[in-house]
Amino acid sequence: MKDVNYFEGTPTTNVGEIRVTSLLDGWLSLDGGAMYGIVPKVLWEKHLPSDEQNRVKMAMRPLLVQTPTNTVVVESGIGQAIPPDLHERYGIHRIGPTLDQLVAAQGVDPATVDTVACTHLHWDHSGGLCKFVDGRYVPSFPNATYVVQGGEWDIAIAPTNLHKASYAPESLTPLESQLKTVKGNGEIVKGLSFDFTAGHTENHAVIWLESGDEFGVFFGDLVPTISHVPLAWISAYDINAGGSFAAREVLYPKVLERNAKCFFYHEPGYPVGQMLQQRSKYSAEPLVQR
Repeated sequence: MKDVNYFEGTPTTNVGEIRVTSLLDGWLSLDGGAMYGIVPKVLWEKHLPSDEQNRVKMAMRPLLVQTPTNTVVVESGIGQAIPPDLHERYGIHRIGPTLDQLVAAQGVDPATVDTVACTHLHWDHSGGLCKFVDGRYVPSFPNATYVVQGGEWDIAIAPTNLHKASYAPESLTPLESQLKTVKGNGEIVKGLSFDFTAGHTENHAVIWLESGDEFGVFFGDLVPTISHVPLAWISAYDINAGGSFAAREVLYPKVLERNAKCFFYHEPGYPVGQMLQQRSKYSAEPLVQR
């Protein structure tokens, strides 16, 4: 069984003129069987060992993206959206700072963040969009436009019984005055765009980065870790596993054709990788071996 080298750094990767820093909001542990769906434990535990409760430890890694024209945050970590009494259930261990403080630690004034974008709004990806101040949630970036899929927003702020365990609407509603919703594919800012995939949620979208002839792709939860790259290694948390499989079949050839750098939100090791293909099988390896 693999001895995972958990990576706690915040590496910076260039995609042409775009500077991408993988932040770290902390860690969570979810059931390994759920995270790997139909894949047997004898296979997935070679990549991520489980604890005594069969949980695998994963990171939460928002991106700070600095383009020639914009300062963008992609995803937000768990923030303060989940009460402490649930931290043990989900194996949550945050490193402490709020998202704006994580950005400030990179030498960037949070007031200069002009755009925040999310692949979807599950609480482990959107919980840091707002922070808790004087007993209420307020936007973490007061001058930013928050860009999300409209269908995802509608579900997130009024989740049904099917969805309510996955969303924290009270941590999202303060964003309404700064919100921009889109539908499907489309530009976020120059150099960043949504590629609508569905699968993990009904309205999930990955995010492409493009600068000159260089590309990057942030997978969100369509491909949460490097070990999830094989086509059938799909989480049981996906609302439509078949949809995720179909989306990957379309997405992966583009990733290879563009030689895109791959950014993995939940990867516990080094979070930036390169996709590989051998015949019909896909895999990925870290861009920096550790």
